[in-house]
Amino acid sequence: MSEILAIIEAANKAYRAFVATGPDRDIKVAVGNAVRFLAADLTSAAELVAMTREG
Repeated sequence: MSEILAIIEAANKAYRAFVATGPDRDIKVAVGNAVRFLAADLTSAAELVAMTREG
């Protein structure tokens, strides 16, 4: 599960670096949405892994 959280952290760090380059608004929004969806999906996967290990 720590690996999944590390992926989320890496995605957020990469997004912050991307934003620092000053992309235009539409691209920034699209990439931001993709990162948020990725984080949500990975968070769900981490929760599923945790429940599977518990039960």
